[in-house]
Amino acid sequence: MADNRPNILLLVADTQRAHNIHCLGYEKATSPTWDTIAEEGVVCEQNISPGIWSLPGYASMFTGVHVATHRGDADHEYVDQSLPQLPEVLTDAGYQTCGFMPNTWGSSVVGLGRGFEVYMDSGLSRQDPPVRGWELPETEASGDEERIELLGRWLDDRDESRPFFLFTIFSDPHATYHPPEHYMRQFLPDDVTDEELQVVLDEQDVVAMHAEDVMFDERQWEILFALNDACVRNCDDKFSRCIDHLRDRGLFDDTVIILTSDHGDVMGDRPPWWGHMAEICDSLIHVPLVVRYPEVFEPGTRISGITQTLDIFATCCEIAGVDVPGPARRQSRSLIDAAKGEGLRRFALAEAYKPVQVMERILRRYPDFDVRRYNYSLKAWRSTTEKYVWRSDGRDEYYRVDQDPWNRNNLIEENQVRANELQQMMLDFLLSIDRSEFGDLQSIWPGKAARPEIAAKLQALGLYRKVLDWPDWAPR
Repeated sequence: MADNRPNILLLVADTQRAHNIHCLGYEKATSPTWDTIAEEGVVCEQNISPGIWSLPGYASMFTGVHVATHRGDADHEYVDQSLPQLPEVLTDAGYQTCGFMPNTWGSSVVGLGRGFEVYMDSGLSRQDPPVRGWELPETEASGDEERIELLGRWLDDRDESRPFFLFTIFSDPHATYHPPEHYMRQFLPDDVTDEELQVVLDEQDVVAMHAEDVMFDERQWEILFALNDACVRNCDDKFSRCIDHLRDRGLFDDTVIILTSDHGDVMGDRPPWWGHMAEICDSLIHVPLVVRYPEVFEPGTRISGITQTLDIFATCCEIAGVDVPGPARRQSRSLIDAAKGEGLRRFALAEAYKPVQVMERILRRYPDFDVRRYNYSLKAWRSTTEKYVWRSDGRDEYYRVDQDPWNRNNLIEENQVRANELQQMMLDFLLSIDRSEFGDLQSIWPGKAARPEIAAKLQALGLYRKVLDWPDWAPR
């Protein structure tokens, strides 16, 4: 163990809900690696993502603050650059830091990725991923296979006198679902026909479903759920192979292993039916978080209280022996303390700002669709038993999440007094933290950018507020 501090490996499964992870109660064997790390460490049973899609999820993970503070979301696709980011903090603390980021929405394109000594930003170019701080070894592999191989090569090339922070993600649980055949057959219904399967494989179209141009029946949802389970299992296999690199080099017990997700997915639960925009139900914000740290966590520890993904920031700072900097000092909490029953949150905050991105994507293909139905923002204030959802359109919600984990039974009418109390608690918390507002600003990066004529249409309708041009540091 370099300088007596443990290494840190952070692996993220993009769009992984808590609902179909076995160690969190799912009946199917989707997650043997998650389960093993949970058995040997700590599992956070009620972990809530502060955002509902990749940009706010990764931004909160790496800045340790809520979306209201960093403000990277569907209406403003850039992160406040004044905030310290976790790789910067760990590099300054003497850690050797390496990140392999294949998702544009967690990359330098949107203002993340600062501070990594070695960084591969696949989001910039799918054909020729630029690498910072390391000469990219030649390899015949591509995509996930390449990154798993590169992860091992970097471990061999690293400075062994320093502890390391190593990060990457895998996107198998993200739509669309096209898992390997052997995992697909493991989870599909026994009686599914090739014709039924092919229809679901061909008609996976999130934008069309948002525009209500594609709708699945109950049988098709059953097949789609099975395909997602197979993707979860495939992602789990990739996690296992990354961890095997530690075992092969005698680093396993010297490394804190953190497995988590940036957000979940709506899957047939309620409109807009599929995807991760314009909703804030628990299938979107309840995400897995497990940590193996033998020196601190007793094997099989379970935190039943509220944690949030932004707590990874404070936890890594404590592991590295450094103070939590900036606004994260008040917003991120150590999981080490939480495992002792100390400093637990009573409530989690999750936010989804106006989904300009969704409205723009729909209008590209459905120019006559009335996107006003999505012109609202959402905030959720959630404990282990209840959840209040503030909606900017006034259609607030209240759920007993201990009895209704899918948030299907809105009890707001008979619980309006309690909902008002929770609204005030949420407002008091928001008023107590740093908040940022930059207006609406979508990415200008090719492949992710809003089309100017559609942005102009949204602006003419009063649905888009362009206050600032793109930041000076953003790629053009």
